[in-house]
Amino acid sequence: MEDTAEAIANLTRERWEANAEYWVRVIREGRDRYRTDLTDAAVLDAVGACAGLRVLDAGCGEGYLARRLAAMGADVTGVDAAQGLIDAASSHPAAGATFIRASVDDLPMEDDRFDLVLCNHLFSHLQDPAPAIGEFGRVLKSGGRLILLTLHPCFYVVNSEQGAMNSVPAAQYFASRGIDQRFLVDGLESPSMITSWLRPLEYYAGTLRDAGFVIADLREPHPTEEQLRDDPWWRKGFPTAMFMLLIAERR
Repeated sequence: MEDTAEAIANLTRERWEANAEYWVRVIREGRDRYRTDLTDAAVLDAVGACAGLRVLDAGCGEGYLARRLAAMGADVTGVDAAQGLIDAASSHPAAGATFIRASVDDLPMEDDRFDLVLCNHLFSHLQDPAPAIGEFGRVLKSGGRLILLTLHPCFYVVNSEQGAMNSVPAAQYFASRGIDQRFLVDGLESPSMITSWLRPLEYYAGTLRDAGFVIADLREPHPTEEQLRDDPWWRKGFPTAMFMLLIAERR
């Protein structure tokens, strides 16, 4: 009989398989403005120069960032648990990028292989990220970096993308909480529900520390004053801090 964690992981994979075609369309048509106009630039700024680095794109989806980093000279391995997303990534081959179906909880790579692990919008889809963080610590070289972009644990609530702005009660904030909703991107609704998991900041600090990481930086990607002033889409769709970017180094 499946334990609770395994059942949740299997359900998550099933939902991502159901959403794979939808998500490939959203990414390849450039319909997610949070990514195209904000978080992708923040992630690439955190990565910096990467020519010659071995990079693991964990939760790579259809592979767009892996291809971008490979074009910048990195040797990139993309992993994702959803076969539909790996098939889509592999259908767009790029020199320097390879794609493997694998769980981030059990990576099929040797120790100390990578200089950089990138997690772009991954952690909100892991019910328990601790095993993945342990695996990232294992496959990273000493001094290697983990870059983690996720939903902001302090402020993100259901329907934030539609302008919802509510405080999170302390009893909910200090526990792992799941938000069940469908993706709604540029008028397109996903065929399957998805759960976004959020945890308090102290969880990230403690779990990273226990896995041998030191937090080097914490950033909160946000639109510019000009974007908020001139574009009603941002004024509605960014009611409060929605994203957190952590940079951690393996000791």
